[in-house]
Formats: sequence, structure tokens, C-alpha cells
Amino acid sequence: MSPIVLSAFLMGLFGGVHCVAMCGGVVGVLCSAAPRCPSASARKGTRLATAPYWLAYNGGRVASYTLLGVLFGALGTLSTGVIPLDGVRIGLRAVAALCMLAVGLHLAGLPSGIRALEALGAPLWTRIAPLTKRVLPLRTPWHALALGALWGLMPCGLLYGALALATSAGSPWMGGATMAAFGLATLPVMLTMSAFAQTVARSLARPWVKQTAGAVVLAFGLWSTVGVATQVGIGSAFALTPSHHACCPTRAP
Repeated sequence: MSPIVLSAFLMGLFGGVHCVAMCGGVVGVLCSAAPRCPSASARKGTRLATAPYWLAYNGGRVASYTLLGVLFGALGTLSTGVIPLDGVRIGLRAVAALCMLAVGLHLAGLPSGIRALEALGAPLWTRIAPLTKRVLPLRTPWHALALGALWGLMPCGLLYGALALATSAGSPWMGGATMAAFGLATLPVMLTMSAFAQTVARSLARPWVKQTAGAVVLAFGLWSTVGVATQVGIGSAFALTPSHHACCPTRAP
């Protein structure tokens, strides 16, 4: 597996709690709009009635991420003629690491600037958000698929970090693979949230859960930052052994 793809996968896996915070609201939409959505007192077996809807929603979301990865991967191959591509890619990996740090601080309840970061995508989202109303109420899983594809464009600091990695991947196909790995890594927590919305929401609302998740994401962000710094030579004098970081592989001499 490519180091960048692996890094994106870990980013999605560790940042799953942030995904619930950003996308948890749409689970309520799925429950209120999809036919035969089980109530809290319904039998466990009736949850399967809505499975096609939340599976389709998450499938649309991952597909949207993958297409974005192909697009941004293509953009990352364009040379400015002024700044070498290697330098641009290292800078993008630094952006990805900073996004992870911001998300980790936010989950831990510390000042992070994540709102300002996510506000960058607000103008685009204001144009896309009205389109989500056109697929409601969800009459078929196809409507849920379309909703997920649109929701994949929602402003999200974690998503921006993954897109920075995709842009540095070196090709459209690697960019798509990077974002597909990111999206697939978010599925465990998102599918669990879809199937057990109320229970998971209560659990993730506990301060210690969010703080623990923030610490994990923050640790990964710090690890990524050290990898970028080592790749550009900062701190290499303190390294006892050569560093091979998943996000920033070293080049052969």
C-alpha cells in the first residue's frame, strides 16, 4: 500500500469521531425520511429495514470523496514552473498534518481554529446545500445515494487534510485511491452511527470519549508533522536513525 494512501486511511480511521460530529445530523434525516425507520423502542430486527438507505448514503459519500481525490490528484500534477512539484507536495503534506492537529485540538475541547478552516468551503456549500432538499423525502435508496454524494462536499477540516494528501499523491488515480481509503476508513463509525444512532450519539457526547479521540488524532497529527519536518531536514540532526514516515516517504539518494 502506498504510504500516502495508508496515511489517509489512518486519518479517516482516527478522525471518525469528527465525522460523526459533522455528519451525525444527516443520520436523523435518514431516520425521519426513510420508510419504516425504527424508533428507539422498535425491535432490533427492524433496523435492517433502513439498511439500504444508510448503506447507499455512505456509498455516495465515499464515491464523492473518491471523485474529489481524482480531481485534486490531477491538479497536483500541474507544475507552476516556479515552485518544484516536490516542494509543493511536501507543503501539501504539511497542510494535511496541520489539519489533523486542528481537528485533534477541536475534539479535545481546545482552541483550534477549525471553524475558520472549515469556513473556507462555506461559499461552495451554500450553493450545494439547497440541492440536498431535492432528494428529500428519501423515497428510494437512490435518493440516499445522491444525498451522500452531496454531503461528501460539506466543509470539513479532516476532509481538507485528506484532500491535501490526495493532491500530493502524484497522479489522478493515486489521488482517487487516497480519498477512497480515507472514506472507507470512516465507514466503521459512520455505519455504526447509522444503525444505532441514539446509542452512539449518547456515547460520543461524553467528554472523556471526545477528549480521548482528540488525543489520538492530535498524536497522529504530531507524528505527521515530525515526518514532514524530517523530510525537509528540520530536526534530522536529532534523529538517531533515518525516519521513514507513512505520510512522507524519503527518497532514495
